[in-house]
Amino acid sequence: MLEANCLCGAVRLALETQPEFINDCNCSLCRKTGGAWGYYLSSAVTITGKTVHLTREDMEKPAVEIHSCAHCFTTTHWTLTQSFKEQNGGPERVGVNMRLFETQDLYGVEVRFPDGENWPGEGEYGYRRPAFVIGKVLPL
Repeated sequence: MLEANCLCGAVRLALETQPEFINDCNCSLCRKTGGAWGYYLSSAVTITGKTVHLTREDMEKPAVEIHSCAHCFTTTHWTLTQSFKEQNGGPERVGVNMRLFETQDLYGVEVRFPDGENWPGEGEYGYRRPAFVIGKVLPL
């Protein structure tokens, strides 16, 4: 079990396992909210405490709502918008901001660097630098 909280401690997150990988994306949403995302089925995540959410108004069909602590405004997670769920179906997913967790809790997890800034919104995206594994010593 992995546990973390927001800056003030009012929102707590608990995960059953480490994420398969973490995406540290450079798109405007991820960059401006400070998120580095681990992806989970919603049933594998427990979130307690009051959050507020933001749904982008600059996009015709936003896919996610960004949640932050209602007190300190630390970005905690995202959930899929109702319209995205209705259009795409599939399992209920949540993205958890892995920056809230202690580094030692994430040893062995690969961090990927998608180039969301240059992604056209469809299809595969490129990567802006090679991935690395947390805790693995990198060669000089």
